[in-house]
Amino acid sequence: MARRPYQDFFDEDFLARLQALHLLSKRLAGRRGAGAQRSRRLGDGLEFADHRAYSPGDDVRFIDWPYYARMEKLLLRMFHEHSEAEVAILLDCSASMAPGGRTDRFRYAVRTAAALAYVAMSSLQRVTVQPFAGELAEPMRAGRSRVQVLEVLDYLAGLSAGGPTALGRCVERFARRAEPSETVLLVSDLLACGDDLSDALARLRLRSCDTVVVHLYSPAEAEPDLAGPVLLAEAESDRTLSLSVTPELLDSYRQRWRRFQSACEHTAVARGAVYVAASTAMPFERLVLQALRRAGVLAG
Repeated sequence: MARRPYQDFFDEDFLARLQALHLLSKRLAGRRGAGAQRSRRLGDGLEFADHRAYSPGDDVRFIDWPYYARMEKLLLRMFHEHSEAEVAILLDCSASMAPGGRTDRFRYAVRTAAALAYVAMSSLQRVTVQPFAGELAEPMRAGRSRVQVLEVLDYLAGLSAGGPTALGRCVERFARRAEPSETVLLVSDLLACGDDLSDALARLRLRSCDTVVVHLYSPAEAEPDLAGPVLLAEAESDRTLSLSVTPELLDSYRQRWRRFQSACEHTAVARGAVYVAASTAMPFERLVLQALRRAGVLAG
């Protein structure tokens, strides 16, 4: 029997669970600066989908007040918006996504992109998969057709990682042609991005894009298991670093890693994006069925 394209990403049970999900619209859940037009769209093509925790600056009109009266906890009501929604998946294909030729993180990223594309297209949303590294690659654009899901999965299966990261330049070029109010899902390790992350998210916010940052990292980055003399190679250049790893050095590195991750989250939230941290040690199914749902990205 011929192997079906989705079997490179999902088994039958997980596929069935994906079919019950949909992407949530955050634009009607208190995004700062969403504008007065929101009031004219209340109840128009909307379906209650889920809750998320209230954050300062959210629109108080969407607070679930009956729930607050019972539980004394502020939650915002989230809605699935039946619309001509556009969804773009910005997939980091730089060399750091497959350091040293190890493809576990890149495969995890591709599976994440595949799951998000599948959910969106199952809801008849138009999807663009946009790979990037030093430049934007040729995108894969699919219409509102479930039939094209297999074409998107084939496209994703053919991608590979390589080259430097230029997040700022790539998002600037992407944003020029992005549809206003497009949903943008950025899947990246965020390495070598620096201030580019803030600038990139700011550009997407100016286009009123509903942005989600899925920050992928490996356990070895957060908690490296190293000791003694080592030679480290930078994934996106020819540079190497020889050093002797001591307990003190490891402790200093862990602190810097935690600051890096915290800075990524702070930047995303400050720019109005949803931030989801995803260690590749997390079972992929748990990322999609639990973490992304808790973050208010998916519901079902």
